[in-house]
Amino acid sequence: MKNRLLLFLFIISQLVILSSSAMSSNYTTLNIDGLYLKYALLAPNDTPGHDVNIFEVYLPRMPERPRNLILERLNDTKTDELVSLVVRGDVFLTFRILNIQNEIALVNTTLELNDVWIYNRHYLKKIVMSTILTLDLKRMEYVNDNGSAIGRPTFLVFPWELPPKKSLLVNMSDVGRLGAVTQDLVVDNVSYSKWVDAKLNTYYRTFEPPYIYISSSQVPFYWKLSDGYYSATIWNYYIYDFDMGVLITGLFDVTPEFLALGVINGDSYDYLAAKKMDELQKKGIRHELWNPGFNLYDTNIEFPETSSTATPNTGMRYFFTVSLVVLLLTAIFTRRWGRG
Repeated sequence: MKNRLLLFLFIISQLVILSSSAMSSNYTTLNIDGLYLKYALLAPNDTPGHDVNIFEVYLPRMPERPRNLILERLNDTKTDELVSLVVRGDVFLTFRILNIQNEIALVNTTLELNDVWIYNRHYLKKIVMSTILTLDLKRMEYVNDNGSAIGRPTFLVFPWELPPKKSLLVNMSDVGRLGAVTQDLVVDNVSYSKWVDAKLNTYYRTFEPPYIYISSSQVPFYWKLSDGYYSATIWNYYIYDFDMGVLITGLFDVTPEFLALGVINGDSYDYLAAKKMDELQKKGIRHELWNPGFNLYDTNIEFPETSSTATPNTGMRYFFTVSLVVLLLTAIFTRRWGRG
């Protein structure tokens, strides 16, 4: 009996060491220094102007150049009002890690809106907003100048250290100080079972399951305006690549990056992806999907090779295999000890 116990403990310890090594190797697989990711909401060519995404922006929080472009066309608008940008063209959201020092990364976020109508009345061909955020890689949170958390990065999670339930996703307290009535967005669900039997298409490539699914809490949002009020319910969900932890696709109303750009609430509906999904359904294709949210459009990441019959030999998949082996061995030894 004692020898069996010692053997079992030895096997478990070796598997833990191997799995830890695999997870460490997975960390080095994704070199995030210089990381570039671009996401898109694309408008179908056959329905020009019919499909829109609306972004509510707070002018004092916007970068100077796009703010001035808007104010030039709104001479009678108060500078502290919410302004509705009705976007009929393509939308691009880009993340770049500019520099990493002492586990602190500088992240450039750029939002490009094409074919824009301010209040659906004043036209702008394009608005580009850009800012730089400070990302604490140890905490995996953006921080302000005081070191306080303002939320988690939208574009990346570490697969071996996923955010726990009820942890902060988007800090809304700053918006509350501006006059909005709302709450912080926190993690509501983390799962590997979302679309577990389906390939997921993006403009960059097709991804294989499993995926990392994270969704937020649903919170109310209310902002009193000079001529009325703005009201909405805020909710986000994100689908990440299982191996690399990179965002594949997602639907989100508010993110830390949006708030840093002055976007208080934004749509994220990809009409072209929705059209492609309808076409798949009409053809009866059940195990292939398009998500109608921000979809990966371009990146400098080299993803592991995958196919329907082969999966990459990455640390996270190895860790999953080791975990299953540990559970199986535990069950076997527990049953035998119970009989003994």
